[in-house]
Amino acid sequence: MWRSSMLTMPGYEESSVSRAMKKKRDFTVQMRTLRRRRLFLWLMVAIYIPMMWLVLHFGQSDRIAGVFFGVWVVVVAVAANLTAFCRCPTCGNFFHMNGPIPMYLRHCLHCGMHISGDEKRNHFHKNT
Repeated sequence: MWRSSMLTMPGYEESSVSRAMKKKRDFTVQMRTLRRRRLFLWLMVAIYIPMMWLVLHFGQSDRIAGVFFGVWVVVVAVAANLTAFCRCPTCGNFFHMNGPIPMYLRHCLHCGMHISGDEKRNHFHKNT
């Protein structure tokens, strides 16, 4: 019976096929996480105007609007930091950070990997 403890047994080596499958699965999971974080960030940015309009229209109080604005700022700050410090699955560097200021572009700022994971759409092309 196969167990995860077999990976640490002496003399047991993982096959190249299983390593490739694990690497592909890890790449897919990391890209999915990156895309979800970006989507959440942009949804929070897009929701601001309708949210404030509804709060001001139905709340009839600047204090309530201030509370909603404060909560929104905290949520956007958390989403921006989670997105900014997400690592690129290809090169391992931060996907959106190259220096102190995050740039939320659709490609890695270090290796050029496109957010879709498609090598044809990479920003930096490999010379082969």
